[in-house]
Amino acid sequence: MKKILKLLLLLIVIGAVAFGVFWFARPADVSFDQARAGVPNAEYSHFADIDGVRVHYQEKGTGTPLVLLHGFTSSTYSWKDVFEPLSQNSRVIAVDLKGFGFSGKPDGDYSRAAQSLLVAHLLDYLKIEKAWLCGNSMGGEIALNFALQNPQRVAGLILIDSGGVEVSGGGSLAPSYLLMPVVGRVLTALALTSDKLVRQGLEKSFFDRTKVTAERVANYYRPLQTRDGQLAAIRARAQADQSPLEQELNRINVPSLIIWGAQDALIPLAAGIKMNKLIKDSQLRIFDSCGHLPQEEMPARVVDEMTKFIAGQK
Repeated sequence: MKKILKLLLLLIVIGAVAFGVFWFARPADVSFDQARAGVPNAEYSHFADIDGVRVHYQEKGTGTPLVLLHGFTSSTYSWKDVFEPLSQNSRVIAVDLKGFGFSGKPDGDYSRAAQSLLVAHLLDYLKIEKAWLCGNSMGGEIALNFALQNPQRVAGLILIDSGGVEVSGGGSLAPSYLLMPVVGRVLTALALTSDKLVRQGLEKSFFDRTKVTAERVANYYRPLQTRDGQLAAIRARAQADQSPLEQELNRINVPSLIIWGAQDALIPLAAGIKMNKLIKDSQLRIFDSCGHLPQEEMPARVVDEMTKFIAGQK
């Protein structure tokens, strides 16, 4: 029995050492300077130290400030096709949230409420008192948090396949094992030795799977190849449900446009319809033959709907 226990202990130690070597062989985080040539709109990229986090954002245009907030495991890349046209009428600020893209990925609070506070402090840094907030998926939930915490600072909301309400159906980009203590970290690291998991997630996110190109997969996969990128994704997923919003949405009293892909397999259209009912005087636009990422799948239509809605509130 003792020999078996000793052998088992030895195997555990060997496994831990092997995983340690495997884990630390990968970079801690992505380097913007090294990746710059392949980053869309890189000439408009800036960095700011906000609450101890090095935040990456892209800014272009003048006039009404419009803040773009991406979804889970995404980045400013998600807005690459709408960034330029939206900047023709607005001062557009696309943000890499804490833990994503080229922003810092420290330990700490990754709740939606904490992310919205970070966005508020970024706007302070940029000397923006009031802005339109546009968020997709997790970014929409962060925009809702912002509007509830800082109603006086929100000119209006644009929610694209947003989190924030509960409905049946749908799915998640994050495997269930992600939330398992210790084991989840190991399994996630092993699963992300290739881009297969990322590709599968994007295939769930698009109605038109021809949009899932090698270039798109590579941009989503880049931060998830790093130690800090993987840990940030685990933290953000684990803390996703710390700030339920559904019962508070009737307090939102700003112009609100809701855009939804009719074939969204992650957050079903039923959520958009429910959100439309809960946010008074909100308007709902349904895009047929479209999935979870309308700003990537149908960018021209998203720009048109956003531009017309914002102009109509002036």
